[in-house]
Amino acid sequence: MTADVVGNLCKVKQKIARAAVAAGRKPEDITLVAVSKNASADAVARLVAAGHRDFGENRVQEGLRKMERIARPDVNWHLIGRVQTNKVKYIGSFHLLHSLDRWRLAVKLSEYALRTGQIFRCLVQVNVSEDPAKAGIEITQVDQFLHAVAGLGGISIHGLMTITAVNAEPGQTFQWFKALADKFAQLREGKLPAGAEMKWLSMGMSADFELAIAAGANMVRVGSAIFAEEGE
Repeated sequence: MTADVVGNLCKVKQKIARAAVAAGRKPEDITLVAVSKNASADAVARLVAAGHRDFGENRVQEGLRKMERIARPDVNWHLIGRVQTNKVKYIGSFHLLHSLDRWRLAVKLSEYALRTGQIFRCLVQVNVSEDPAKAGIEITQVDQFLHAVAGLGGISIHGLMTITAVNAEPGQTFQWFKALADKFAQLREGKLPAGAEMKWLSMGMSADFELAIAAGANMVRVGSAIFAEEGE
């Protein structure tokens, strides 16, 4: 059975619009990243044909294969999974790396970027729930990490990302999202180092993207709600 990915995408966009309006925001200000990490290239192609342009991949090589198959320069490919440092040389084609989650990765990204004359566009992953099973910078360390990364060169920071603890109560999940949204707002209103801006707050997946929008996310990552049988 083939999932009706276009129909599912429309339903998700309707939910995003309702959540945005309820939060006093414009639906068009929320960027939807369709998480295609386990979906077929054909499913992605159907969404591209329907006008969608932002897709999230978890694995570098699978993402590169889909890029080659889709071959559309107007499609934005987001790398949302944890990146091994030995994969840094392969990720320059991605529009945005969501998972800058540790200093060692930042150093490797910078070294490769400076050597090759490119700039990696990144979000800082924050472990706002302090879940030991999740990667990311502690929220209390974000300011220090941002300034340290900015001093390396070859990396431009465009915001923050988080993945909250699995199976948490909605109220707790909302509080985690709100805590990161408050940090995002504080950073945006303050003095950021050169090469850093707070443009994107990437929070929320299929089960909780509406909560994330209510808390302040302007980018959500949705997979299973769109691809259903295709996978997330």
